[in-house]
Amino acid sequence: MRIPAVRTIFVASPLILSLFVLSACMVGKSAYEDELLARQTCQSTLKQCRQDSRDLEAGLQDLRQRVKTETGANAALLEELATLQAEREENLREVAMYQQELKEQETQISRVTDTYKNLIENLSQEIHEGKIRIDQSETRLKLNLVDKILFPSGSATLTNKGRVVLDKVGFALKDISDRRIMIEGHTDNVPLSPKLEKIYGSNWGLSALRATSVVRYLHEEAGIDPRLLGATGYSMYRPFRENDSPQGRQANRRIEIILTPLTPQEMQALHASQTQGEAPSSAPPPGN
Repeated sequence: MRIPAVRTIFVASPLILSLFVLSACMVGKSAYEDELLARQTCQSTLKQCRQDSRDLEAGLQDLRQRVKTETGANAALLEELATLQAEREENLREVAMYQQELKEQETQISRVTDTYKNLIENLSQEIHEGKIRIDQSETRLKLNLVDKILFPSGSATLTNKGRVVLDKVGFALKDISDRRIMIEGHTDNVPLSPKLEKIYGSNWGLSALRATSVVRYLHEEAGIDPRLLGATGYSMYRPFRENDSPQGRQANRRIEIILTPLTPQEMQALHASQTQGEAPSSAPPPGN
């Protein structure tokens, strides 16, 4: 009874062995396929990663280029900003300079106006009689005095009336310190007589000596700073009117006193010379 049992065992063993081998093969194949799938997945992932890396590198290069471009643009903007700031500062300096010039001009106009009013007040009678004319511009003042109010005919010596007139002029001008006071002598075109020609030489000499006489009186008697004074003779070559009538020739025989502003350089030189020298004397009050 034991023998059949043994046979059964031997018969069953190959079958079991075959099943075991088949099972083992099936397990190995499944693992291989899983590994193969995993490898393919890794390769695909690696490929995608490499592509992503290339894309990122390209994006990084583009970003670097954009940064470079933006940096250049920013530098250009900063340079433009610096230029605009410099221009603004220059404009502010120009505005300040123009404001200062305007202020100085307003001051000059105010001083000229005050001097003009003083002259009008002191010389009202002579102006009313037509012997003196006063012309005013913004920064310039001119007195036109007919020669007969200051000098005898054919002479460069001041009359008593002329001294009185110049006292009034000097009183109005005595406080001026920022203007040049030019005295111009003018004649008509009538030649000097032989007697006067021996004294003055020509109308040139007569016009220059008359201007010099006025300058000396304004300095020595009216007390005006001599550094502000100047004298010039123009003879007949700057006529006020035509010389073809007695009225025109009379108008041309004149003394002009012209006030013009000193330049900053002249003011500086004047101040420097004043600190080294004596102060100018005071002017006496005008005569009656």
